[in-house]
Amino acid sequence: MKISYLGHSCFFIEGKYSVVTDPFTDIGYPLKMVKCDFVLSSHDHFDHNAVDGVDYKKAVTLNSDLSLAKDIDLVAIDSFHDQVLGKKRGKNRIYKFTVDGINFAHLGDLGEDFSSFLVNKIGKVDILFIPVGGVYTIDCKTASKFAKAVSPKIIVPMHYKTPRSTVGVGGYEDFIREFSTVKFLPKEFNLDLLPQDTAVYVFDSKDF
Repeated sequence: MKISYLGHSCFFIEGKYSVVTDPFTDIGYPLKMVKCDFVLSSHDHFDHNAVDGVDYKKAVTLNSDLSLAKDIDLVAIDSFHDQVLGKKRGKNRIYKFTVDGINFAHLGDLGEDFSSFLVNKIGKVDILFIPVGGVYTIDCKTASKFAKAVSPKIIVPMHYKTPRSTVGVGGYEDFIREFSTVKFLPKEFNLDLLPQDTAVYVFDSKDF
């Protein structure tokens, strides 16, 4: 399996099926055009729903029928983009899906406070993509609480400040200080085996 970071909250997962998460536009740098089976959009904001920037077979957005992506066992968990039940920024979908036997969860622009209720809804996860930049989402402190409670094998921070990004969010540095094992990866990574113990994987973002 190959996992590529395309910037912001957008990842390209290639296995038996290929998946792109939260494609973006107008954030200071372009989205690389890729071809995939499924593109997922967690909510209807320009930096997460630019599905037209992807060459896809099927798109799943905030109000789509999940059966469109039954091949990857797609599950959506309703959540909020803010701490006041969506009154500021609306709803957010957390997506769980499976590629080559690996269970993924992409938290989109999760903005609500930590709760055991939401952790239990997320359930078992092998790889967790989690926003850490704050301002529009949970911050590093809340993200670390969620990540530790979910306890996946791999934690991937996203939605943080990068050199070319025009989105006003913070960095990932405070987040990774909360974990003992942190690995820095290139933009493209071939996953052969999951680690035995939880590790944070930070993808190269110096050109983003």
